[in-house]
Amino acid sequence: MKRGNTFGINSEKPIFCYYKQMRTLLSNIPIKKMVKRMNTITIGKIERMRILVQGLYVSDKRFLNAFLSTCSSTDKLLNRFSEREKPIFFVNKDRRGEIVRIMKELDFNSIKNTIKEADRFCEHIFDLLGSGPVELIAHSSPFIDQKKESLAMSYQPIDWHIDFKSGTKWRDQTYYREIKIQRGADRKVPRELSRFHHLVTLGESYWYTGCEKYAKEFVGQIIDWVESNQPEFGINWQITMDVAIRACNWIVGYCFFKNSREITNAFLLKFLKSLYQHGRHIMANLERSKTLTTNHYLSDIVGLVYLGVMFPRSKEVKKWREFGTKELKKEMEKQVYPDGVDFEASTCYHRLVLELFFYATFLVIINHENFKKDNFMEVGNEIFGEKYLQHLYKMFEFVLYALKPNGRMPQIGDNDNGRLHIFSDRGVLDMRYLLTLGAIFFTEPKFKIKEFGFCEEALWVFGEKGYEIWQDLEENRLANVGSRAFPNAGWYIMRNDQDYMIISCGPNGQNGNGGHCHNDKLSFELCVNGEDVIVDPGTYVYTADPRWRNKFRSISYHNTVVVDEEEQNRFDEKSIFEMKNDAETKCLKWKTSDEIDIFIGEHYGYKRFSQPLIHKREIKFHKKEGKLEIIDKFRGEGIHNLKWNLILSPEFRRNPNIGSDKLQWHREPAFYSSEYGIITKAEKLTSTLKATIPVEVKFWIEIKGE
Repeated sequence: MKRGNTFGINSEKPIFCYYKQMRTLLSNIPIKKMVKRMNTITIGKIERMRILVQGLYVSDKRFLNAFLSTCSSTDKLLNRFSEREKPIFFVNKDRRGEIVRIMKELDFNSIKNTIKEADRFCEHIFDLLGSGPVELIAHSSPFIDQKKESLAMSYQPIDWHIDFKSGTKWRDQTYYREIKIQRGADRKVPRELSRFHHLVTLGESYWYTGCEKYAKEFVGQIIDWVESNQPEFGINWQITMDVAIRACNWIVGYCFFKNSREITNAFLLKFLKSLYQHGRHIMANLERSKTLTTNHYLSDIVGLVYLGVMFPRSKEVKKWREFGTKELKKEMEKQVYPDGVDFEASTCYHRLVLELFFYATFLVIINHENFKKDNFMEVGNEIFGEKYLQHLYKMFEFVLYALKPNGRMPQIGDNDNGRLHIFSDRGVLDMRYLLTLGAIFFTEPKFKIKEFGFCEEALWVFGEKGYEIWQDLEENRLANVGSRAFPNAGWYIMRNDQDYMIISCGPNGQNGNGGHCHNDKLSFELCVNGEDVIVDPGTYVYTADPRWRNKFRSISYHNTVVVDEEEQNRFDEKSIFEMKNDAETKCLKWKTSDEIDIFIGEHYGYKRFSQPLIHKREIKFHKKEGKLEIIDKFRGEGIHNLKWNLILSPEFRRNPNIGSDKLQWHREPAFYSSEYGIITKAEKLTSTLKATIPVEVKFWIEIKGE
């Protein structure tokens, strides 16, 4: 029996020969009556049956019905779609010449690297989430052989359903609500591939070279994916967030190739139908509850905004765009603290959330009737309101203060490499490009940091006009970026030119749920003379190995004090995205000057002990002396075992000059993860003390130059 959509590109056959009869039958039976009659079947299984019968197939007529007000046939629809000048996406074919010219003038090495990477993608070699280069060719089968008939003979289908790191494969015929986590497997791997971030690389290489092989690869991969992933079935429909991000990247990818001869009407119809199905799936599976929305829901509504811009003349899709735009305003209030930081207690999720807000906001603005090349603020205020844009500005402002002098973001909380679009191959923690985007959008000179320079991502977003805006801005320097507190997030940043420190003393995030927070209260990162010295070791993995997941979010993997080998916030080892809200925190003092910065804070995670204890940490950053002074005070009662941990950056090859009146330091092996799926051997300095409470312990760190 054949699968859902048959494999010819012009195929219009339903999944099963009795679809029409079953559709009529099901539509005439009220759902409650059906449940009563079939009391052994869950609502999920009934929904699965409905999808199996109704949801996989979208005929030309059904698709055209969404656009009846403007087109009378699919040919007219496709012609109008191909020939229209609007809507505008930030990847604009009219900018191709100017962007390539400027890139060559700036002599970015990334041009060669981008083409090299695109060539690997054409060979279906991917490096995802720490896998290293892996060739993803689907093994031969009757289905694969049949699918090849609808693709170019040279195209080798990709296995879209496999975690190639563990070898685990999910069945593509499993209803998406029934997919389960498999032990030892990482479902993020196939989902990451199916987010299609790599289409931008193919598109950039097409613009650089004009070579049609990249367009052929784009077409081949889209057809391959559509044929391999029936709507509502398989791992790649399970999480709505992934569906939305995929839709966004498909749209941006198409913008690179829309003038290619490979974009035929037959392909375009299949492509647009699938995007339409993506939108319907998103609307039916919004990831929200009455009490909590997170980056998942934000991704969902951003996908609806993109699709709403892509199909501006459809009444149904227009509602998606209006809904998405309205929800963006609501989520800015719900998910971003007044100080401009994302509420999920993660610096890397702040980047993802900022990208989601920024790109969607920018897209809506440039398609407004009053937009004129660079009046972003004027139009943005008209659509979103001044308060919304102020929040967005503060999100960029946090990046300005939070980036270390080497341009990397410190790791507080989870890091899963999450992005919306990837316009340049740079390290996961290298977030300098965000400041370039913010400088141009807000015409803000303080975001233009001389040491960081211009980042090429802005060319793809703003074009030559954006580059001109950036050039006209006055330069700022790292020496002018002072210390700053972000009290809502509970993150305190001490700066002195190339010396930097960030301290974590905030809530668990997600309104106390703690899905992406770590046990890092009163922990810190230290960067001296632009060099990472003491670091947060990151995240490594999620579901692939819960033991490692729990290790990296535990207190022993952070630069603070462990008491009696207990966690600050308790967590169930099986509930890897939850944490009890034990360790409430409080900043008691924050003072900054040219000579010294002072932070004093405490957490209450150990008040639950039978002999309760409160940890207070005082940090003094003596800027002129290049000295860090830390005083740990413990008040309460009883005798407790205390252990200090300081995780050293794997890049730091020297011995820190560290002293104490009570502590003796020694080295222990540790691990460090700079990005999801990557693990590196490292070392940490540790010291233990069995003490009668109350007690005060002081230590200091000096870093001597070579």
